Amino acid sequence: MYQRYEIKHIFLAIGACIVLFSPIYLLIVPLAVVNTLYYKKDIWITYAPTENYVTFGVSLFLIILACLVLGFLGIRKWTVGAGVFCVLLSGLVFYIASLSYITLSGEEISYRTLFSKDKQSYAWEDLEKLVYYVKLPEDDELSYYEFYFKDGQMMKMKQNSFVTNLQGNLNGTVRAMQIPLQYVEEYDVE
Repeated sequence: MYQRYEIKHIFLAIGACIVLFSPIYLLIVPLAVVNTLYYKKDIWITYAPTENYVTFGVSLFLIILACLVLGFLGIRKWTVGAGVFCVLLSGLVFYIASLSYITLSGEEISYRTLFSKDKQSYAWEDLEKLVYYVKLPEDDELSYYEFYFKDGQMMKMKQNSFVTNLQGNLNGTVRAMQIPLQYVEEYDVE
């Protein structure tokens, strides 16, 4: 038996599939994009900051919104225009999210913030101090590092499993260069 589906049902099905697979997309794509664009030989870690995941989520939401507009409101000139606008805006947001990254290597610390055009690169000698905020296991938050540079800039990096794996290299480099390393425990902050 042949069933004929309306185009709006197809867009609703596409939107539902995107919603269904969005958790996988949000876990894998930001890190994959950053690793693809910024990985170089001899880099310890290529890190996707938290704001990348949020921005990729906004990009995904715009695609879902385009499908919902076309699915619920039908195929009209203005809905097609709104859908195309959402998809183009989603592409722009995706591009902006792909610009932010952090890389650490034996020679330098490089990063770019979310809405910055300029890449910041610092040699380890340019690091004034490193502060490690230790969160208790029962906290919902991750421990994190704050890198303070001699020019007054500061970079924050949360400790996920990838950062935990390079902690020995990071601490060893900081100690070898005699850069102050502070440990701040949860009860010291309050």
